[in-house]
Amino acid sequence: MELVKRVRLLIEKINMTKPGDRVLVGVSGGPDSIALLHILWTLRDDLQILPCVAHLNHLLRGEESAEDARLVEKFAGKLSLPCFIENIDVRNHQKKSGMSLQEAAREVRFAFFEQLARQLDAGKVALGHHADDQAETILLNLLRGTGLSGLKGISYIRGMYIRPLLEVRRREIEDYCRRHLLPVRLDSSNLKPVYTRNRIRLQLLPVLEQDYNPQIVHALVRLGHICREEDAYLEHQAMEAYRSMSEKQKNGGLALNKEALQSQPHPLRRRILRLAWQQVTGETKELSYYHVKRLMEMLEKRAGGRVLILPRQVRVIKTHLFLCFSRIVEPQPVPPYQYPLVAPGITYIPEIDLHLKTELLSVQDAPSFEEISLKEALLDYDLIKEPLWVRRRQEGDVFSPLGLGGTIKLKKFLIDSKTLRYERDWIPLVISGKDIVWVGGLRPAEAFKVTARTVRCLYLQIVERRMDNHEDDPEDT
Repeated sequence: MELVKRVRLLIEKINMTKPGDRVLVGVSGGPDSIALLHILWTLRDDLQILPCVAHLNHLLRGEESAEDARLVEKFAGKLSLPCFIENIDVRNHQKKSGMSLQEAAREVRFAFFEQLARQLDAGKVALGHHADDQAETILLNLLRGTGLSGLKGISYIRGMYIRPLLEVRRREIEDYCRRHLLPVRLDSSNLKPVYTRNRIRLQLLPVLEQDYNPQIVHALVRLGHICREEDAYLEHQAMEAYRSMSEKQKNGGLALNKEALQSQPHPLRRRILRLAWQQVTGETKELSYYHVKRLMEMLEKRAGGRVLILPRQVRVIKTHLFLCFSRIVEPQPVPPYQYPLVAPGITYIPEIDLHLKTELLSVQDAPSFEEISLKEALLDYDLIKEPLWVRRRQEGDVFSPLGLGGTIKLKKFLIDSKTLRYERDWIPLVISGKDIVWVGGLRPAEAFKVTARTVRCLYLQIVERRMDNHEDDPEDT
């Protein structure tokens, strides 16, 4: 079936647009977004929509970025479509926010789309995610140990955002661009193996497709469909049960009837506990598997374990009849902890609800210092003695900060860094032998810095949001 017709059928099947919609199309200049724009332009009369073009220049690749913007503007002009281009210094936003470069770019990009959509009264923002992106996202979440929510993959519709190409293969999109002689730009950063998603795209998926299942992408997309339907059903059942057993309490707290909760099957019980935590905190993300497991154990044990502290300063108290959730006003102390640091891999620190992600990279594949935030660090791996540990600060800790040229007490370093007293125990320390190699989120140690002699790098990243279930959008949208 012709690609344009397939896209139209999907749009109509799930009501992505309605007649009269102004549709803002996010166009980077890559094949995916250029093809999306051309297809929506072709369907504009059939769907009765008004496409317009949005392009954000992140100012990250100099003249390359400027060329991207010029191509998008020229192509929009050829289609006689309104085009809105904005330049935002993402690296400056990264430095101010402390995010990684990817996180900062994503936040700025979506803020741009939403502000422009409001200005133009655009009801929809169309993005160019496709079936290969979907397969990569599902594999990425699977490797993180996700549940059903992560196996759903990328949403076809999420608020104002729509993804009409989500069932189209990347090679079909590239073929469409060639057949219609569409101008495209390629982002070289998508070929860097430093990002896990890129390694899945460039290494893992090709092996799975060649040696295990030639239809692996379609199989993963189908898995996403199944998980999406089943997750929606379970979420509906959990919400109905939650409403019947929860009672609001003073100061924004709530209580769950223990007997009613214990009567629910485990899959619904876990979801109800997450819903209670979300209600108290106002969070949209989910409570981690580790903390839900602790709640389940607390609920099932007859004796002991009557108080549990959850992320975002939530206290849960078990009484004879209820599980009571409430916010804690005063900051809670962080108990001492020490865990072996998985390298490469991901280490979860439940006491501070953070993940530490580590990768071993050649110096050629490592991101530049300009690209990394305070939540990331690059160290010379061959200077580090294993095993590595991550722990809370201890009395008497000393540190040799990068650029200082000497050793000082960690306490003084934190004071000089203007770290508030109650925040100091929340900082993860990466340890090699007796040496602090990184004060997480602040600075690496001088002795382990990357130099001209470095061959292998240890790349570390603090990840605050949950690693096992979030919609991980590709960078190039």
